[in-house]
Amino acid sequence: MHDLEKHIKEQRLLLDADAPREGHEDRFREKLAYEPARRINFRHVLQVAASIAVILASAIVLIRTNKSGDKVAMNEIPASVIEADQYYATQVSQRVDEIRAFTFDNVNEKAVLLEELEELDIYQQQLMKDLEANPDDERVINAMIKHYQVKLDVMDQIIYQLSQLKTQTVKDNEKKSI
Repeated sequence: MHDLEKHIKEQRLLLDADAPREGHEDRFREKLAYEPARRINFRHVLQVAASIAVILASAIVLIRTNKSGDKVAMNEIPASVIEADQYYATQVSQRVDEIRAFTFDNVNEKAVLLEELEELDIYQQQLMKDLEANPDDERVINAMIKHYQVKLDVMDQIIYQLSQLKTQTVKDNEKKSI
């Protein structure tokens, strides 16, 4: 107990001061700025992708059956629609290549993610069949373009989250090595 009293008497000036010690504000700001590592929950990403696929599948069912039930078959798809399909297909291909370039902690997560993206391609093929049956149907064309846009948005979000995870991992590794 004698040592404690001695320590308090020696540090009395510091303990009685109204202002905190030098560097306190810097240490406090550093603690406020610290953000814990964020992890991507691939299960959540896959659930979002599956939800989008279900919504788009429902849309195609509605498109395929119109109120009268009549379908008019035409042979030619407009050139602008083919051009739009090629543009979006190229964009999707580029995004898939970017996703494949990322390294995953778990190979199964990468395989499941790419499989979900391929399932969306099956939906796109069904839309193309519907477009061949009804080339002038604006609903099919709009559904096809909307499908591509949603798929690109989902893929951009996946790429963004993977990039964030990669940069956070690099920062964490740099902090550990210091």
